[in-house]
Amino acid sequence: MIRNTQKDLSLHIDIVVADMGYISSDHKEELRTELQTAVITKVRENMLAPEEYADHGCPQCPEDLPLIWDGYDPEAETHRYVASMDHAACRLCRLYGYCYQEVYVAPQIDEHRFGIIPLHTVVSQKLLQYIRPQVERGFENDKNKLSLNRFFINSLRMAKITAHLADACQVLLLLAKMKTRTKAKAKKVMKEAYTQLSFDL
Repeated sequence: MIRNTQKDLSLHIDIVVADMGYISSDHKEELRTELQTAVITKVRENMLAPEEYADHGCPQCPEDLPLIWDGYDPEAETHRYVASMDHAACRLCRLYGYCYQEVYVAPQIDEHRFGIIPLHTVVSQKLLQYIRPQVERGFENDKNKLSLNRFFINSLRMAKITAHLADACQVLLLLAKMKTRTKAKAKKVMKEAYTQLSFDL
């Protein structure tokens, strides 16, 4: 899908917030290296972080404070982390004023946690906490409204066809709603539309 979007529509997808169950670390690496697309997913409880990043999910200074993510270099395929210096604990540190920590982390160490946008960052966490539920709600709404929960789709081609049909149904339902003047009439038209658009595939 991402490749087709780039090829057919000349659009570059920068970030994908996905479901952990549908994408492996190999797929994430492929999208990162070939298309420069960040794929953010939650991680399962049994997927432990590399031992050296277990406490904060990122590199730490000698005093065990988390370093700040300073970006990803796609050419070198590394993340850069630096010391904060603004952290309240830094002012009391024995190394204050002399500490300049700069650490580089390769995404290959853990594609789920260190993709283009590392999992521990505020950006990743906000996308997972606020955006993902909104998308899920939209899918759930479509699934129930169009009775898609009756289907078991195990083919990419069938999924694509079903997605196109669902989109077409939504457009038709919106048109039906727009062409009616009263709420009761709109409900009646939409109920008829649902009946007509029930596919027994």
